[in-house]
Amino acid sequence: MSLVLNVAREDFLKALSSVQNVIGKPGTIAILSNIQLRTENDALELTGTDLEIGIRQTIPAEILSQGSLTLPAKKLFEIVRESNSDHIHLEERDNYWVRIIADSSDYNLAGMASDDFPSFPDHKPESLIAVNADDLVDIIEKTIFSVASDTESNFTLTGVLVEREEKEDKNYFRMVSSDGHRLSLMKKEISGDSSVFKLEKTTIIPRKGVQEIKKFCENHENVLIGFEEKQAVLKADHAILIIRLMNGDFPDFRNLLQFIDKDKYIDFDRKILLNTMRRLNLFTEDKFNVVQCFIEKNKITFTSQNMDLGSAKETHEIEYSGEEIKLGFNGKYFIDSLNAMTSETIKLFISGKDKPCLIYSENEPDFISIIMPMEI
Repeated sequence: MSLVLNVAREDFLKALSSVQNVIGKPGTIAILSNIQLRTENDALELTGTDLEIGIRQTIPAEILSQGSLTLPAKKLFEIVRESNSDHIHLEERDNYWVRIIADSSDYNLAGMASDDFPSFPDHKPESLIAVNADDLVDIIEKTIFSVASDTESNFTLTGVLVEREEKEDKNYFRMVSSDGHRLSLMKKEISGDSSVFKLEKTTIIPRKGVQEIKKFCENHENVLIGFEEKQAVLKADHAILIIRLMNGDFPDFRNLLQFIDKDKYIDFDRKILLNTMRRLNLFTEDKFNVVQCFIEKNKITFTSQNMDLGSAKETHEIEYSGEEIKLGFNGKYFIDSLNAMTSETIKLFISGKDKPCLIYSENEPDFISIIMPMEI
C-alpha cells in the first residue's frame, strides 16, 4: 500500500529535528541520509541511523493509508521547518515520490524504498532502569569536554568510559573521560538496581553517542537507560535511542589518582580563578594555551605570553607555606573544568612540577578534574 497521512507540523518538526541529528554523513551509504517513515495504526514512526547510533520517534498522525518509505532527512526537515501550516499532508506517488502539501505550498520529494534501510536494533526491556534526565545531563556536561578529538592516536579516548559502583548500600553511575592530558570524572547516585547493566571494565560510549544522550535527555524529565553487551539503550515516552559501544581498553585512571598528594592544596575562589584564566588565555599561543604558574609563600602568580601579541600577568594572595613551585598548564583546560562547576570555592591540589593538578570542591564531591602539567 502507498503511504498517505496527515500530521501536526509541530509534532513532525520536533521528531525530525531529533532524528536527523544521527543520520549518515554525505558520501556514506545513500539511504543513510534518509529518514524512514513507517505507519503503525494511528501513529507515524520516524527512524534515523548512521549504523553506530539509531533513534526512533513515534508521533500521533491521521493515517489514511498504511505504508513505509524513506525520504531525504535534511530536505524534509527544511520543508517542514519553513512551512506556515499547522498540518502537513504526505502522499506517496509512483516510484517512491512523495507529494507534500503544507497550506498553500505543494512539494514533490524523491524518496527511496524502505527495503534497504537498516533494521532497528532490538533491546532487552529488563536491562533498563529509570534515572533522572537532569542527573544524566549533569554527568555528561562534566565529562564531555575532556573527550579526545578524533585525531588522537588512542582511539578509545574518543569516547566516555561508563562504570557502576556500589558503596554503602548506594548505587552510583559514573562517567570518565580523558584526552591523555586531562581527566574528568563524575558520578551520581541512582535509585534503580544498576546490577542489571551489562557493564564491562571497558564499556565506552563514543563521543557522538554521548552528545545524543544529552540531547535526548533534554526533552524528558526521566528516562530509562540500559547497557547490553554491545549497545547502550535510552528510552522515554515514545522515543528510543540505541548506541553501539566502542571496543578497546580505557587507560587505568585510578593509578593517576595515587600520584596526587591530598595533603597539599590551595583554596581558591572559583570565579576569580576562572576569570583569571580567561584573561591569561588572551595571551597564550593557540595550540598549547600555556599558562605558567609560580607558587611561593602566600602568593601565586600566573603569566602567559604570545610571541606576536605580548604578555599577561596576575598575582593573587593565597594561604601557602610550602616549597616554591613553578609549572605550566594548558589554561583552556582550567577554563573548561571551572565552567563545569558551580561551587563558590575550590581546592587546587598541586604538589610539584611533575605531579598532576586536581581540582575539587567539597560542595561537588562527585566531580573530579585532573590536569597534567606541561614542560616550561
